[in-house]
This record gives sequence, structure tokens and C-alpha cells, in this order.
Amino acid sequence: MHVHLPKPMHGWRAFFGEVGIIVLGVLIALSAGELVQAAHQRSEGRQANDVIRGELEFNLARLRSRLAIRPCVEHRIEEIQEILKAAETQPNINAPNWVGRPQFWTMQSSRWQAESQAGRGALIDPNELAGYSQMYAWMQSLATEMGSEQADWAKLRTLEHLNRLDAAAAYDLNTTLQDARYLNWRISLQTTQLSDLARSLRLRNVSNDFPASRSVCLAIGTPRAEANRLSQFPFGEP
Repeated sequence: MHVHLPKPMHGWRAFFGEVGIIVLGVLIALSAGELVQAAHQRSEGRQANDVIRGELEFNLARLRSRLAIRPCVEHRIEEIQEILKAAETQPNINAPNWVGRPQFWTMQSSRWQAESQAGRGALIDPNELAGYSQMYAWMQSLATEMGSEQADWAKLRTLEHLNRLDAAAAYDLNTTLQDARYLNWRISLQTTQLSDLARSLRLRNVSNDFPASRSVCLAIGTPRAEANRLSQFPFGEP
């Protein structure tokens, strides 16, 4: 018994030619889809990169404002040190009118977190992504240290309301002052290191458009009412 297969109307050669055309068309369509998807991912990667870089540049602008008042912070620390040193032999002190405080800045990271959680961070060049991650980690550390620094200066401002320092109070304020001195050094050092990393990543130097407090730069003899009048904030300084 013989089985007769149906023959294509135009022969096997024509049949395979038509099948080849169909397969080629499918492959072309798949390749085109992959190209469109790759182009879309590149676009998303560029957008994520721009958003993250913008947030880092914003944070760096704030940190440069803090670094700019470093001489004022160091000068005020030395002035307070002299008051505490004098209290060792003369408990009655000449209370400062104004101690002030260094600037405190929050570090933004919402855009970094959003892009990472959405998976778009993986579309950024791995070397740049590693640099961004390191910068955010340092910025978070700086935010924590600036918070600790504010607590130190809140204690140091008690000098504005004292006329006498016993040995225990002088020792406590001296300890606080040395912690404030160390934090000022660390904040300055880490900001400088961050600036070096930012240059290697070709981040822009943008301006800080938020009011930057000059509280600690005001003279120690400035009356509190005058110091608060000069404040950048409508409700004055603490």
C-alpha cells in the first residue's frame, strides 16, 4: 500500500521558499521588538541617571553651604573654649550674648530610592551606580553627624543663660565642646571627600537656593533679639 502525500500547488521549492519568507519575517519582527525594547530601556536608564544625579547635586550644594561656614564654627569653638578655660580659676563668667549654631541640612534620597525600587537603577552604568551608592551612604552619615552636632550646640547655648560655672558644669561643657569640634572636623573632611568623588563622576556644581543660616557667624556679643532679626528664618534661631 502506498501513501501519496499531497504536493504543493507550485512545487516543493516554492513551498519552502514561502516558509522561509515567513520565518524571516517573524525573525525580523522579533529583532525589531528587541530593538524597540532596548531603546526604551536606554531611555529609562538615561532618565533614571539624570534624576539621581540631580538629587546628588542638590545635596552637594547644601553641603558646600555648610563647608563655607567652617571658619565661623572653628572661631566660635575657640571663643567658647576661652570662656571655659577662664572658669577654671574664676567661676563667675561673662556670659556670651549669642552662641548660635552651625547649619543643619537634611540629605534627600527619595529619588534614588524610587529609581532603585522600580528597577531602573540597574539600567545605569555599573561603575557610575557604585559611585552614586557610595555618595548616598556618605551623605546619610553626614546627616546623622549634623544631627549630633546640633545636639552639642544646644548644650553649648546654655552658656547664654549662665553667670557662673562650677567644676562639674565646666567639665560637662568642655566634653560637649570637644565633641562639637570633632564633628565639625568630620563633616568638613567627608564633604571634601564627597566633592572629590563628585568631580570624578562629573557632577555639576549647582547653587543652593535654600536659605543658609549664618547663625554661628554672628559676633558672640550680638544681642539675641538682633541675631534673630538677622536670621534667615521668620521665627528666628533656637
